[in-house]
Amino acid sequence: MTRQRALILNIMQESPLHLTADEIFALARERMPGIARGTVYRNLKLMEQANEIARLEMPEGPDRYDKTSAPHGHIYCDCCGGLQDIPVIGLVREIEAVIGTEVRSYQLTIHYICPECRKKQAQ
Repeated sequence: MTRQRALILNIMQESPLHLTADEIFALARERMPGIARGTVYRNLKLMEQANEIARLEMPEGPDRYDKTSAPHGHIYCDCCGGLQDIPVIGLVREIEAVIGTEVRSYQLTIHYICPECRKKQAQ
């Protein structure tokens, strides 16, 4: 593990957010001014391929990265773009029961309007 890769992983683990590559690069540059954008992108790709992290394709805007590579779902606010993890183990088990076999992988993003945005819309 290179110093750059360890730094990127540390940044992701410290953040409660699902960061974009550019956000990760900006934070990495604060700690390691000489780090190149290409180094961050290359390491993110390698980390994704090694299942250390997950890349989330976003409907609007750049992809985001998830520090949790274990299977789980996400909820995405269509107004503010907020993205949060959501456990879906029960749902996956129900799907397995219906199809009669194991679900090996999945990507689930539920679109909604978060409570904060609903309040703003109501005003």
